[in-house]
Amino acid sequence: MISITLIVIISSAVYFAVIGALDSWSYCRDQLSLQKVLAETMDRTVSGTSSSWGLKDSLEIIAAGRTRMEYAPPWVDDTHAAANREFVYTLNKKMKAGAPVPIGEIRMPEQNRWRLVPVQMVPLENSETTLLKLGLSVPEGSDLRFVYHPDWAKEPDTVKKVFWDLKTKDVMFDSGDQLEAISKNFFGVEITNVSFKYYTTNNELVTDEVWVGPQDLQVITGVEVTLEARCGEQTQKLVRFVNLRNAPMRTGYLTLRRGMKIPIPDSKHIKSLMITNLSGVANNDILQLEAVPRAGQPWRLTVEFERIGSGKPVIKKIDVEYPPQRSVYTDHPKMTTDLGINLLLLGPDGLNDYDDDEDTEDSVMLEGDVVLNVNTMTIDGAGLFVKP
Repeated sequence: MISITLIVIISSAVYFAVIGALDSWSYCRDQLSLQKVLAETMDRTVSGTSSSWGLKDSLEIIAAGRTRMEYAPPWVDDTHAAANREFVYTLNKKMKAGAPVPIGEIRMPEQNRWRLVPVQMVPLENSETTLLKLGLSVPEGSDLRFVYHPDWAKEPDTVKKVFWDLKTKDVMFDSGDQLEAISKNFFGVEITNVSFKYYTTNNELVTDEVWVGPQDLQVITGVEVTLEARCGEQTQKLVRFVNLRNAPMRTGYLTLRRGMKIPIPDSKHIKSLMITNLSGVANNDILQLEAVPRAGQPWRLTVEFERIGSGKPVIKKIDVEYPPQRSVYTDHPKMTTDLGINLLLLGPDGLNDYDDDEDTEDSVMLEGDVVLNVNTMTIDGAGLFVKP
């Protein structure tokens, strides 16, 4: 009886020790599985994969929802070999009108390093294609690539989408030509929730609604990504704040479109405000911008264009109204659109331009919160460079 009792006691001790060890091992295994899957899923969401850009590289946010985000990253056209300097290259995807000039890179034979090469746009009456020339001579046959902002409306396969599939409990990544479950794993980990929150440069939440309104997409400079997952009985959450390094409000360059409302610095706190990359300009086209302060009179700028035949488009007339319906400055510069328009240098005296000029008693002075409205825009595209 004593022997049996001892065996029972020892066996029980061994049993509970083994059970405890197995539970501990199972807990550690599940925790490690959760950490691995969450970290890899977050990294693919934010930084992308070897073949696709992540959301941190987005040039333009197309849709921003609580569990879904759509964006246009840079497009890389590497389908060309370098030719002579006068050769004209046709991009394999159309560039967004008003976007900056593409970045050209060349890799010479028997070299691994890519080097920057200057690029020039070739104006065309046909706006369905984008043509480029190199700004200098390079060894023929070298690898060549162009990086630029694609026109996602006409090239929908350039749009990337990341979202949570409620049915499969997977984080999905749509690269335009392939749909992939980037959270798929062999550890039994399932994603139980995905959440995107969007913030401005001042770290203010853009909205707490399910979707961000189209008028607010351009003010997004940061995204808080939250992933929650479960493995067995264990749960875990991972949160990361992502600065969108190419966000328009962060880089200072915005591609304009009619109806946009852009928060800009007031007259005393602005250093740059320039219209640039004017494209798709036809005769008698108009671009009208109106800066509206929270208090005080609005400032309105109207630009009229002229293009005769296949010649270069020119700026026919610039008119400043302050307030609207009261013209305070008019000019007929007849200058090419390639030079753009500096809104801080309108007229020789600086009385009616946008900024606060030193040693000048400005007629125009907008203070406090200012919103720049794109009232009218009949040209294909234009960019606005703004810096406080």
